[in-house]
Amino acid sequence: MKSNQSKNLISKLNQMKAELEFLAHPESKTAFLRNLDDMIVALNHLRAGLTNPSLETRAAEIHRPLEQVIEFLEFAKSDEVLKTLLLPPRKDVVVKPKRHPVEISSNLTNEQIRALLEKDLSKAELKAIAAQRSISVGKSTNEDIKRDILKNLERQEGYGRLATS
Repeated sequence: MKSNQSKNLISKLNQMKAELEFLAHPESKTAFLRNLDDMIVALNHLRAGLTNPSLETRAAEIHRPLEQVIEFLEFAKSDEVLKTLLLPPRKDVVVKPKRHPVEISSNLTNEQIRALLEKDLSKAELKAIAAQRSISVGKSTNEDIKRDILKNLERQEGYGRLATS
């Protein structure tokens, strides 16, 4: 609470300093006087708080428990058991099992490609399949690459059906 009052007092003093430059204007003069009255009230409140005897007794009451806490923390630094208890908890890192890479052989059939697309393939593996079918992937996502490969397969099969009919 003291720091809040101090900050408030400092801000009022800074505001008064700025307003002193504009005292030539009547409206600035009334604003300055109003801020001066506010500051007088704040200073009187601060004086009353500082001269309050209960403040000294409260500070004395808090002093001994604070010393005990400091002594305990200094002891805890050297004690191994307490040191481990006071350390922040570690985050458990869950390690995902590594996926075995899928070997993409050359000259895959349409059925083999469809079977591979059912698996969880990496982007590099999808690009290898797309390259076999001359599909440009650029910065496409895995889903986009899969969709483009499937479109290409359907188009090729459609051409095959037209050629046989």
